[in-house]
Amino acid sequence: MKFFDWLGRKLNPPEGVKEIDISTYRDEAADAVLLDVYAMFTAVQLIANLLSGCEFRTFYGGKERKGAEWAALNFRPNRNQNGAEFKHELTSRLLLSGEVLCVKLRDGQYIIADGFNIETRTLYDSVFSQVSKDDFTFDNTWYSGDVVYLKSAANAKQAWLRNVMQVYNKLLASSSERFQNADGERGILTVSAMAQGAKDFEQKFDKLMNDYFKKYFKSRNAVLPLFDGYSYEVKNASRTGQYTNDLSAVKTLADEAIGRAGQLFGIPPSYIRGEAAEILEAQTAALTNCIKPLAVQIGAELTAKLFTLDEICGGSYVQVDTGGIVHRDLIGSAQAVTQLAGAGFSGDELRKAIGQPETGEKWAQERFMNRSFGEINSVIAEGGEQNEQQN
Repeated sequence: MKFFDWLGRKLNPPEGVKEIDISTYRDEAADAVLLDVYAMFTAVQLIANLLSGCEFRTFYGGKERKGAEWAALNFRPNRNQNGAEFKHELTSRLLLSGEVLCVKLRDGQYIIADGFNIETRTLYDSVFSQVSKDDFTFDNTWYSGDVVYLKSAANAKQAWLRNVMQVYNKLLASSSERFQNADGERGILTVSAMAQGAKDFEQKFDKLMNDYFKKYFKSRNAVLPLFDGYSYEVKNASRTGQYTNDLSAVKTLADEAIGRAGQLFGIPPSYIRGEAAEILEAQTAALTNCIKPLAVQIGAELTAKLFTLDEICGGSYVQVDTGGIVHRDLIGSAQAVTQLAGAGFSGDELRKAIGQPETGEKWAQERFMNRSFGEINSVIAEGGEQNEQQN
């Protein structure tokens, strides 16, 4: 208890009255609000979820083939993960830590490392050692030509986001505190001069503040025992209409932070927040600016490590197919499918494009060309013959 006049100037306590600093008795939470971490994880979770649904297609000599590598990458990369979990971890580690290392064991298993040491060499293959997964560390040493190693500018992005979020963190902490304190009780404790002059005053005061009052405020229904010379009066201000405002402020700041993290990765804020308005446009922008560049990077690294240069020149490669991310309505796609069929696409190619299983039948591999399409010289020749007949 400190004493001030009406101008706010500190006064000496009255005679016989002790001055006590009650700030030590305040019961306040000091939890930090890590808004940048929350926003970053929200964005990365969305991107990883989208990439985990993409198919890793393998082509050999220009023709797609679903062999052992295709099955391992999409369904059984190792004994403890399925394909979706493997892709999710690969993407998450790349975006959060800025790099990810995946090694292939002798039995064909693909393992994403939790930790590793790298010795970078300019003219020769870099060396990877002390590769660990869970509680196991491999004795093997791998070279860059034998591993899948991806890097991104995650550290720079996180640093930028952390700087942007400093203001948001302060605003969110303030809004959260107001919301949490909305139901808090405030009051005035009056202690008589006689009570303050007692020999056991400090012991009684500590017991009242640290024991009785704390239990009283934390209980839904409670009775507050007071000593002789003590009185307590509730002085809560009206909070009518403030609950909704404080909660809206917290939600607005959280949504704004998530939107900033989405923009950092090239995802429209409306898409990462799950807003239904203009969802198709937002989804297209997310695919173009974020998902497809990642898919190209992963596909290029897998191609470089699974095939030799001669095989790549011969048409062998790995493609991360992002076509299955966008939901396609069969009825709404009917006209477009018909036009593509007349442009030379086979039945199985069209079925795969709209998310349906391929039949594998011979007739589904046949191609047809609409008469509206043709080789340009043939069209010109046909036009010239018609002109001669008319003359």
